[in-house]
Amino acid sequence: MHPNLVIIACSIFKYELDLLKSKGKIDIPVVYLNSMLHMYPKELQVLLDAKIEEYKNFKIILMFGDCHARMLDYEKKTNIRRTPGLNCSEILLGNEKYRQLRKEGAFILLPEWAERWKEAFVDYMGFKTPKTARPFMNEMHKKIVYVDTGFLEQNTHLFEEISDFLGLPLEVYTSSMDELETVLDRLMIESAK
Repeated sequence: MHPNLVIIACSIFKYELDLLKSKGKIDIPVVYLNSMLHMYPKELQVLLDAKIEEYKNFKIILMFGDCHARMLDYEKKTNIRRTPGLNCSEILLGNEKYRQLRKEGAFILLPEWAERWKEAFVDYMGFKTPKTARPFMNEMHKKIVYVDTGFLEQNTHLFEEISDFLGLPLEVYTSSMDELETVLDRLMIESAK
């Protein structure tokens, strides 16, 4: 047990962190902020600042990418360690695999956002029809890669719906959590010093 240590994480990691907790690999509290806050960076900053203030007497492991303009400022605080990575995909996959998929033109889709894809693309980004979504996605991407971390049953119907709406083929990449577990182990050790 690590007293006075807490993880403040994006809910995109909830499935993975809950599994690590259930296996006894993480024995500290985890506090989540809604992953859709990524779409509202100023609101994310306000809520994250408040959560960090709430846990100011704790050592904090922060599980966020560069989700708002002042993320790097948190790393200047002596009680905060942040997971390395530009975004949640890189944090989960590690730099090498993330860069490989990006080089292949992949739009990387993690389990929680697959479940909430309409909230992101239709509600927030305003792509009400495939006709508006496809040109945008095809301009930057060649495919969608769903990262299967083993927690959700693969939903072929959902994958077909996402692929059809965005106009890109969808591939499934099966990922372990080794990278994430290694990073968290290191950050917990560093935080204990």
